[in-house]
Amino acid sequence: MGSLTSEQAIEQAQALAPLFRDKAREAEVARRPLDDVIDAVRDSGLYSMMVPQSLGGHELDLDTFFEVTLILSKADASMGWLTAFYIEHNFWFLKFPREVIDRLFESATYILAPASLNVGAGKATREDGGFRLSGRWQWGTGIVHGTWVMAGALADGKDATPTPYFFLMPRDDVEPIDNWHIAGMCGTGSWDFEIKDVFVPNAYAVPFLDLLSVTKSADPAFQAPLYQTPLLPILGLTAATPQLGAAQMALEAYCAQTKEKIAKNVTRVGVAPDSKHVAIAEAGLTIETAELLLRDVLKDMMENRGDCSLEDRSRWMSRMAHAVFLCRGAVHTINGAAGASGNFLDNPIQRAMRDVNTASCHVVFDKDARYGDYGRLLFGQDPTNMLV
Repeated sequence: MGSLTSEQAIEQAQALAPLFRDKAREAEVARRPLDDVIDAVRDSGLYSMMVPQSLGGHELDLDTFFEVTLILSKADASMGWLTAFYIEHNFWFLKFPREVIDRLFESATYILAPASLNVGAGKATREDGGFRLSGRWQWGTGIVHGTWVMAGALADGKDATPTPYFFLMPRDDVEPIDNWHIAGMCGTGSWDFEIKDVFVPNAYAVPFLDLLSVTKSADPAFQAPLYQTPLLPILGLTAATPQLGAAQMALEAYCAQTKEKIAKNVTRVGVAPDSKHVAIAEAGLTIETAELLLRDVLKDMMENRGDCSLEDRSRWMSRMAHAVFLCRGAVHTINGAAGASGNFLDNPIQRAMRDVNTASCHVVFDKDARYGDYGRLLFGQDPTNMLV
C-alpha cells in the first residue's frame, strides 16, 4: 500500500467502523482483540500513520490521528483505544538509536507493541554492553498481537542512584499473563507481562527523560512537525480521544433506543414522557464541551509544540484530563436515564460506562495530580507532575 493522505486515512477509519461496532460485544466477551479485526486494521494501513515516510509510513499529523481515533472509538472504545496506542507507540520508537530503528523497520512499515510506563515494576542491573532486566508489568495493551514490548524500569545508576529507563525487546523475550478479568475496556486484552532475567543491549535502553524530551530525536532526518511534538501530550490525546468516542456512542445509542420506545408508545410506569429531556440535554452539551476542549488542546499543541514550555505541556495534560472527567460524568447521566434496560451487558450504553470508568483511571489522568498542577499554574507556581 502506498502512502495514505489524511483524507484517505479518515476514509479507512470510516470503513472499519461498522466492523468495530459489530464485533465489540464479541471482543468484550473474549476479553481480547479479535484476530479478524486486527487483520482488517492491518489491511487499512492505519498502523503506519505516525511512521516517517522515509521508513515506509504515512507521516500523518495529530489532527488526522485524532479524527481516525474518534471515528473508531465511537464504534468501539476498546478497539479504538488499542488501535490508537498501536499507532502512537511507533512514535516512541523514534527516540531509540538509528540502529534500532533500522532493525525495527527493515521489513515492516509499523510495529505492534505494548508499553508500560510503570518504572517501579521492574529492575535492571548494568552489565557489559547492556542491562539485565526482570519484573512484572500491568496494563500491557497490545501484548496479545504485539511483536515487540516496551517496559519502564529502574536501572542501577552510575552514582548508585536508581535511574528510570525504558527498555525495548522482542515479544519472544516476554511472558504474557492472561489475567484480564476487568469491568471495562475488556476488548483491549491488556494482560500483564513478565520479564525474567532478559539481557537488553545498551542501544535498546533509553533514559526515561530522553524518551519524554520534546526535541531529542535519534535521527535528524525526522523533521516533520509531528516529530517535534512532546511524547506525553500525544499519549494524553491517545488515551482521552477513545473516551470521547465512547461518550458520543452512549448518547447516540440512548437517543436511538428512546426514539424506538416513543415510536412504540412505550413509557416507564410513573415517569413523565418529557422528564429525561433536561438530563440528556445536559449530557449532550457536556460531551460537546469535552470535544471542543480536546480540539482546542490539539490546535494549541500543533501550533506551539516546537517551543512549548513545561507549563504549556502541564496545561495541555490538565485540560485533557478535565475533558475525560466531563465524558465520564455525561456517560453516567446517560446510563442512569436509560433505566433498568441500560444495565444489560449487551447494551452499548452499559459498555460505554464500563469502558470510560476504566479508561479514565489511566495514570496520565490522575485527578489530584492534574487539577493540583493546574491550580499551581493559576497561582504562578511550577507544576510538580513529571508526566508532562
